[in-house]
Amino acid sequence: MEVRFGSIVFSSKFDSGNLSRVERVDKGGCSPPSDTSSSGGSVSAPNPTPDYEFNVWTQPDCGGTEHENGNRSWFYFSVRGVSSGKLLKINVMNMNNQRKLYSQGMAPFVRTVPGKMRWERVRDRPSTENVDNQFILSFTHRILEVKGATTFFSFCYPFSYTECQDMLQLLDDNYPNAAQLNPSSSPESVYFHRELLCRSLDGNRVDLLTVTNCSGMMDEREPRLPHLFPDTKTPRAHRFTNKKVFFLSSRVHPGETPASFVFNGFLNFILRRDDPRAHVLRNMFVFKLIPLLNPDGVFRGHYRTDSRGVNLNRQYLNPSWELHPSIYAAKSLLLYHHTHNRIQKPQPANRNAQTRPQSPPPSNTPANQAPPPLTDMEINLNQRNAEKDSTPSQHINMTMEDTSITTTDLENISQKLSNPTETTVADSPAVDAKKEEVTQESIASREGGVAYYVDLHGHASKRGCFMYGNNLPDEGQQVENMLYPRLIAVNSPHFDFLGCNFSEKNMYARDKRDGQSKEGSGRVSVHKAIGLLHSYTLECNYNTGKMVNSIPPACHDSGRASPPPPPSFPPKYTPEIFEQVGRAVAIAALDMAECNPWPRLVLSEHSSLSNLRAWILKHVRNTKGLNANSNANPPTRTHHNGNKATPPKSFTHSLSCSSSENTLSRVRCNSHSSSSQTPSPKIHSSPSFTFGCPPPRAHAPHNSSGRGGNKTLGPVRDSKAQEKRRPAHHHRPVLRSPGNSHGPSSPPSSSSSSSSACAPASCPLPSSVSMSGLYSLQPPSLSTLLPSLQALPRPGLLSKLSPLILQGLPAPPATTPAAPTKD
Repeated sequence: MEVRFGSIVFSSKFDSGNLSRVERVDKGGCSPPSDTSSSGGSVSAPNPTPDYEFNVWTQPDCGGTEHENGNRSWFYFSVRGVSSGKLLKINVMNMNNQRKLYSQGMAPFVRTVPGKMRWERVRDRPSTENVDNQFILSFTHRILEVKGATTFFSFCYPFSYTECQDMLQLLDDNYPNAAQLNPSSSPESVYFHRELLCRSLDGNRVDLLTVTNCSGMMDEREPRLPHLFPDTKTPRAHRFTNKKVFFLSSRVHPGETPASFVFNGFLNFILRRDDPRAHVLRNMFVFKLIPLLNPDGVFRGHYRTDSRGVNLNRQYLNPSWELHPSIYAAKSLLLYHHTHNRIQKPQPANRNAQTRPQSPPPSNTPANQAPPPLTDMEINLNQRNAEKDSTPSQHINMTMEDTSITTTDLENISQKLSNPTETTVADSPAVDAKKEEVTQESIASREGGVAYYVDLHGHASKRGCFMYGNNLPDEGQQVENMLYPRLIAVNSPHFDFLGCNFSEKNMYARDKRDGQSKEGSGRVSVHKAIGLLHSYTLECNYNTGKMVNSIPPACHDSGRASPPPPPSFPPKYTPEIFEQVGRAVAIAALDMAECNPWPRLVLSEHSSLSNLRAWILKHVRNTKGLNANSNANPPTRTHHNGNKATPPKSFTHSLSCSSSENTLSRVRCNSHSSSSQTPSPKIHSSPSFTFGCPPPRAHAPHNSSGRGGNKTLGPVRDSKAQEKRRPAHHHRPVLRSPGNSHGPSSPPSSSSSSSSACAPASCPLPSSVSMSGLYSLQPPSLSTLLPSLQALPRPGLLSKLSPLILQGLPAPPATTPAAPTKD
């Protein structure tokens, strides 16, 4: 729309523009009062009187049609004709209630053309209020002194359909010889292929990008799937052998523009010619990328829906080619590549070592599964509960006090990873109304041709960048599911792993506004259809985060990788920050395969993927324990002989020292390095584990449940089978690393500059409490541990021990602290 007030013109007649109505506020009239308390600000002096004031209304999605709905947060309009240097005030009268977002410091965005071409937040903090259940946002802006300039205002950084098409055309120009590449081309050559996947309901392009290297290229091209790839002049992409598919999509919700910048960061990274990480990624994967899943909503300036008012991210269960062409196309691609991009494994020469065929008939099931009875309701719901019915219960209800990780636990997970044919099939293929998917082969989740599915979104209420993942009943699968987001946090200071949500409730929650279930979202439906473990929704807040990760430096990069940022408060998000998160999404896939040329994981607190996997396993079990006991007090644990087995609080605290994320850090064999030294990048074949310690803080009851990384872990104990084999009241001595020469009563070594707070990889115990060779620990006897407890730099610690416990124990020997041990 376009409206004129004298020389002043408001307009939204451009791609992604959104403006419904404008009215001028007379100087003598009453403008909406500012609510400084709701925005968290304070005013030290009266605000200057604006020279011009206007009330504006946003256009709801599909406004003025039979499909109009209540989504009206996105605004994007221009103002021209205002005299230079004048103060303009805008009151957005009918937004969705975004009080939480603006209370966290969110502000509208402004750009002046010509003048300041870069989008910036308005300088003066906006104010918000609710009047008659209408959320009103008010902000001011002083017009630049640029003659004939046009000022644009937007809800967030815009990225329009036209901007996307211009970017893709530029990439076409940068890779003009991609059409001439063939199997005889250099394996190092970058393969970039753009094609028309389908047309939207409004006739806009839904593009599909294919990015990889020429290694493994075949003469054969991918087929034209039913209803898809209508442009017959453009040949289909080549097929590639021994490469799985990494599928990335963006902007199914058109107003969530941070998703486009994450997408751009990911795309630009995997196209780098001079970065060995990008080269390895192209050797590993065929990237299938859809930059705009909802081009109609983007072009029309919608916030959440398409041209028919439909939330497309609830249509993946049964998409219609006629009504949801882009969702139908995306799911068809995933089903095709799940079957046709499987990596063919050579058959072993030894017949006894042969595994089951990679493509068993649909009637075959793993030996440890019983085929579930499928009802019509289950089929219509994509067999929502098939995984629960078919998988034997392998859970152990672990409380915060009993979180032992045994050798058997880690071996079971390792065996599942090394033998994908043994992995439980999460769900059989989905069945739609047309029965087109009934003929899909029953393929185990890790055997399928799709490695990752990530759908990119923006988020208005929860701060930070985080992921929604699926809840998998198999413990080993859930560890792998959560491992990938944790590796993103290792590579991005702005990704919040503890903000991720992997709950079953979040898989089936219903939207408050329209009542639709998240079961129809991409991440849940893709997991249900092909059993994909790594199926995620990536969410990025429009404004800022609540924390900044301390990421480690990279190894072997000769200073080429981005250095870790200095500690700081969470910044206001910019396109560059969103792009950095996109790069981390790509780099984490390298760490998952342990083939990152410039890894950060080696210098992290975990130092290896196996250690991080063990930490995730402990995190999963602690989460189960919290969920199981959230509404009831946990019972007192007892040994098999009936005696209570609750260790002293101080002892429990000493053994459960951890970083803010309860990290399970790996320690070198010669583990007496100072806190200022970094872990060795050398990976040992038999790693050991130790608990790092946080800074000193007030002691809390051991079994009190915390949130996120504030949970306190209990001592690592032997499994019940090991415990029964041991005579009562006899404890195994503490296992020590080979390089540790101190006895049980030796005081801890410390750096000359260290205080009572220790580094994540060091602990003020006499020596590292480790699990050499992945063995579990049994707490040592208190008489053995007492001299070490007295040497702890924590005043008053022994005074907190019960006098009954200390009664009869020998007096501690007089010792002198040992000198710091150096490598």
